[in-house]
Amino acid sequence: MRIHRKHTARGLVGIATAALGLLAGAASAQAESLSVVLDWAWRPHHAPFVLAMEKGYYKDAGLDVRIEQGRGSASSAVLVGQKNFELAHLNVTNAAQAIGKGVPIKVVAVYQHRTASAFIGIKGRVELNEPEDLKSVKIGSTPGGSDALGLTIFSKVTGIPKEELNIVSLEGNTKTAALLTDQVDVVSGDTYAFLALVRAGGEEPVTLAHADLGVPLLGFGFAANEEVLEEKPEAIRTFLEVTKQAYVEATQDYEASCQLMMDAVDLVGSMEGCIDYFSNLVGLSTTPGADDWGHQSEEEWEKLVGTLKEIGEIESDAPASAYYTTAVEP
Repeated sequence: MRIHRKHTARGLVGIATAALGLLAGAASAQAESLSVVLDWAWRPHHAPFVLAMEKGYYKDAGLDVRIEQGRGSASSAVLVGQKNFELAHLNVTNAAQAIGKGVPIKVVAVYQHRTASAFIGIKGRVELNEPEDLKSVKIGSTPGGSDALGLTIFSKVTGIPKEELNIVSLEGNTKTAALLTDQVDVVSGDTYAFLALVRAGGEEPVTLAHADLGVPLLGFGFAANEEVLEEKPEAIRTFLEVTKQAYVEATQDYEASCQLMMDAVDLVGSMEGCIDYFSNLVGLSTTPGADDWGHQSEEEWEKLVGTLKEIGEIESDAPASAYYTTAVEP
């Protein structure tokens, strides 16, 4: 089990009793290696992974886990397809795009069924009540990736051509500053991050969520290399089960989880910002520990794949069932 550390993290509350039985039963088994790449560099929502590694939960479950930072979900999907890693934590919509273009991976679990993609502004400066409000504002957006995809699907769903929107291209790490300094009126991005960033800047955010407008994108989940899925199904299932229980523990005390992150890895930002960010994301996700945590449905996949085909993001004629599997769900 390997992670880049700053120093040993302090303990948190005890993991759920159900998880203890799982871990104890597997502790004596021979460790099976599993390499995992994240969606991005260390962020507050990665606390469950750090917790499980720092407290030895993966090791106790018979796994030798290596987790490394990513550089975007699209990149992580390709790395898993190339077998540089066996499993990825990533944005499932980006995984679907990759699969539709022939990358040999399958989504094995989804825990965020409501996309976090939205338009975010500052209260008192802009009103975001309906899509038409966006025609009169400057929108900061990052070309490429999930940001641009969200805008394309928003345009398709609402019938508002992108040509009628005043879109200002910005690098991802400059959007918050541009919003706070009135260089743009609204930014396009994920609510869990931007709500926390705007509040940290001393302002109150307002949002127009894509999910409320019928945009059928999926959020975070996990994807595995197809060959690895055949070779190590129980290792993948065990990883997901331990991670599920780590989510339970991590969300019982957000402050302790954020402190753990700050102690163990290079996490940027304040304690308040970390708690805000992580709790925002959890609020968009399946309740940690719920029986259906990680479950995927045929209906949501048909909507997602159909939408991506309609806007030309994927050209494959493969059915929705080719994109995911429920065989190793926790």
